[in-house]
Amino acid sequence: MHNASRRQALGALAGAALGGLALPARAQAYPNKPLRLILPFPPGGSADFIARLTAERLRPLLGQPVVVENKPGASGNLATSYVAHAAPDGYTLLVGVTGALAINPWLYKGLDYVPQRDFAPISMVARAPVIVVAGPKSGIGSLRELVDRAKAAPRSIAYATNGTGTSHHLAAEMFERAAGIELRNVPYKGTPGALQDIVGGHVDIGFMDLTASIPQVSADRIRGLAVTGPARAGALPSVPTVAESGYPGFSAETWIALFAPAAMNPADVERVSTAVNKVLADTEVRALGAAQGLDVAGSTPAELGAYLATEGAKWRRVVEAANIKIE
Repeated sequence: MHNASRRQALGALAGAALGGLALPARAQAYPNKPLRLILPFPPGGSADFIARLTAERLRPLLGQPVVVENKPGASGNLATSYVAHAAPDGYTLLVGVTGALAINPWLYKGLDYVPQRDFAPISMVARAPVIVVAGPKSGIGSLRELVDRAKAAPRSIAYATNGTGTSHHLAAEMFERAAGIELRNVPYKGTPGALQDIVGGHVDIGFMDLTASIPQVSADRIRGLAVTGPARAGALPSVPTVAESGYPGFSAETWIALFAPAAMNPADVERVSTAVNKVLADTEVRALGAAQGLDVAGSTPAELGAYLATEGAKWRRVVEAANIKIE
């Protein structure tokens, strides 16, 4: 009896020891391998810049490499869909952008993701306004002059954008309604060609990416008429906002934010959010972003979720009012 009891006790101790050894393997602290940030754009550009800067600064805070993977295509839908259907283990995250998450759901039929259902918000990363610019041959020196000319001759002024249905195109549509004017959109396949034709005088004005426009405006090759955000851009402080130019409350921004597949562990979401906010609070990171025309600032997951809902509703109204459809 004594020996049997002893064997039982030793067996229990051995089981407990084995269980103790097995426990760390089952519950290793997150993260324990590299994280991937999936970006809907090709390399280069402001979103790629701030994503890579954030990834680099996250590594020491999370104790793992954080790599940016560029997955352009289908107006941002390719990368966004990829992350929506990725394993929700916290190792595949989305660098979410305005178009794919707040505009495309109203433009494209048959998208296989629903932003507020399929993603867990982590943190805002940066915002940027669209800039309204005029070419050197346009004779347009201010937003007021643009509006006066457009009212005198509806649809006589053509404006360049980086494509139909983009946030830049919709910012223009939103401004047309605010100002009571009609312009003609000339969609380009991206920003470089559009800027080149504005500089060359082939199109009068443009609703452009701020980052790409800063060198051209600074060198006086094109004129900055206004920025569409709630405040002036630090990189171009002499360019007024649309709101200052006679349209109070007008605000149309592009943004970059971090999201995860919806079922990611909330505690892990919070850990990444805290680390991202620490990175974005750094004065050097904010200064580097500002030089690119970005207003760098983080948020809580709840704040980002509420912002996404507001943005989705705003851009839906613009899409429906302008009757924009993309098959």
